[in-house]
Amino acid sequence: MKKWMWARCAVLLLLALAGAGQAEEITAADLKGVIDTSVYANLFDVRPYDAYQQGAVPGAECLPLEEMKDAIQSILDQGFNNMTLNVYVYGETEEEGRQAADILAGLGFTHVYYLSSIHAWEGELVKAGQVLGDLNTQDLSGQMVDASLIEGKKLVMVNVWATYCNPCISEMAGLGNLARELADEGVMILGLVSDCSNGDLSPKEEQVNLARQIIQITGADYPHILPSQTMMRNVISQIQAVPTTFFLNGEGVLVGQVYVGAREEADWKQIVEDTLAALQ
Repeated sequence: MKKWMWARCAVLLLLALAGAGQAEEITAADLKGVIDTSVYANLFDVRPYDAYQQGAVPGAECLPLEEMKDAIQSILDQGFNNMTLNVYVYGETEEEGRQAADILAGLGFTHVYYLSSIHAWEGELVKAGQVLGDLNTQDLSGQMVDASLIEGKKLVMVNVWATYCNPCISEMAGLGNLARELADEGVMILGLVSDCSNGDLSPKEEQVNLARQIIQITGADYPHILPSQTMMRNVISQIQAVPTTFFLNGEGVLVGQVYVGAREEADWKQIVEDTLAALQ
């Protein structure tokens, strides 16, 4: 897990010092409801990192059980506290989940919930680095898309942009050219539009129409999608500026570097070629 991502989660994991709380079990259906309606679910996978990498509940961060108490204590030592924070945990077994929940409750959390085990989860599992999740969302035409959108691709270049962003718009013609030029090499460019959704993630019709006009004018006719809840949590809420661009392999796993800011077409072509070479 990247240090900056853990640092942010650590700040969110603020403990109550007013006494021990009591952990409660949560069903997979209820946990899914939390994940689907929260940008940050404060959900922790307490298995070892190698197990977490193989597949985890969407939105979960890895905090191995043997490291949990010391990690939380270090936050306590900094003087942070939050008595109303809900925290959710799970492990490989019910015993692991219960132990993790008891640690947090004993340290002062008053709202701690544990899933009986990862095997109780009935939804998708995502691999570490799958920042877009299962890709279940819709494009700017209102058509639903899923992971089949990127299946078979060697490299997917995800460009996060906004309709108000002049640097974003200025590079889109070049990205359109690049998308057409590199398609036969298994390279796909995917636009993720950050400002065309309401708070409930339904499309903002006026903004969507504007985005479609921009795409038509610039010739950036590669696929463009709206963010899902997972994308809001893992991508949109984490970036500090648009455009931001990153790369995925055909399984949706993050590869290469993250690039902030617009670039010329030739520069992007070199970056794509270098990233492809590194994959091989």
